Amino acid sequence: MKLLCVDSELVYREIISLCAEKENVSVISVASYEEAILAFVEYAPDIVTLDVLIKGGSGIDLVKKLKSLSAQRFVPMIFLASHTTESVMDKCFKAGADDFLPKPFNEVLFNIRLKTHMSHVALMQEMYRKNKALTYYQAMIEREHEMAHHVLDHIQTRCEKNSANVAITRLSAASFNGDLALVKTRSDGARLVFVGDFTGHGLPASIGALPVTQVFFDAVDDLIAVNELAAQINRVLFSILPDYMFCAGYLLLLSNHGDMTYWGGGMPNAYIRRACGQVDFLRSTHMPLGVLSAAEFESDLQTDSLNTGDTLIIISDGVLELKNSHHKMLGGEETRKLIAHAYAEKNLTVAQQITEKSLAEYRGESEQLDDITLVALRNTSLP
Repeated sequence: MKLLCVDSELVYREIISLCAEKENVSVISVASYEEAILAFVEYAPDIVTLDVLIKGGSGIDLVKKLKSLSAQRFVPMIFLASHTTESVMDKCFKAGADDFLPKPFNEVLFNIRLKTHMSHVALMQEMYRKNKALTYYQAMIEREHEMAHHVLDHIQTRCEKNSANVAITRLSAASFNGDLALVKTRSDGARLVFVGDFTGHGLPASIGALPVTQVFFDAVDDLIAVNELAAQINRVLFSILPDYMFCAGYLLLLSNHGDMTYWGGGMPNAYIRRACGQVDFLRSTHMPLGVLSAAEFESDLQTDSLNTGDTLIIISDGVLELKNSHHKMLGGEETRKLIAHAYAEKNLTVAQQITEKSLAEYRGESEQLDDITLVALRNTSLP
């Protein structure tokens, strides 16, 4: 640790040097205002001792100058002064002094004060080091997030955009969305859909998105059956996810005639808002993906149909568990009522916007605790 002693009297410069060096503090001593500024810039001391009266200027002005030169560094300024009136001490502390000892000073007391300030400096330096390290790691994380965002956005460019038949909403609880929503029409005219909800949210919940997306679009190109695709995704996730993570999901194939074949595991009921106003359900009957080994996995499928004007709405549990300002969850019944009302709208995009607005109004100022995904598919074909 380094100390700068600014004193016009040689005897005090020597005393302070002897006391400080006993504490393993290296000392540089100067006698004037200008020398003090030059030494402070070149030497970058951790502690400064000075008198009120010094050659070439005022100690009070010098403190102000050195405080400005120290920028973000914490450098205690200790006055050792012959002038000890209350007004002088008040001016010193207002100028930025951290301590004040009257001359002639007691060496024992000076050593005690010096050790105290050394501890403060060491503590602040450690804090600066940790803050610098945190800033560095934060910058690294932000770069990694940016790269991951770029990769995930790129691989999902093949996904269908919102249209008269498809509407996708993904609202993140963190910088990354742990839900996955993929929709693509195959060469045979059937539309393949995967809606997945990985454990938790944020970046850890997105680690399975890349391989699942690749398997999904390969299946689109190769016209792979839904049960075979479900088994493939399960094998991939079972091999890469840690034991505490899995992916609840719906995997669905909708023909251009409205016939549906689907696999569901670990997800909330999906809703079918019929053109007549009735609300039916698709039920998720299997374990989530990534939980069971290939030998244990159940790939049997269920069927249903969308008639003209019917809308299928698949939601993640972030919708059901959305809380308002009174900490009350939205729940299944209120979600059913919302869907029955919103998707009566003939324009699917507008219906989705009504749903999004209703969810935002319900949440109000409360925190969104989980990712929210809604995928709506409407059959607009002629009977």
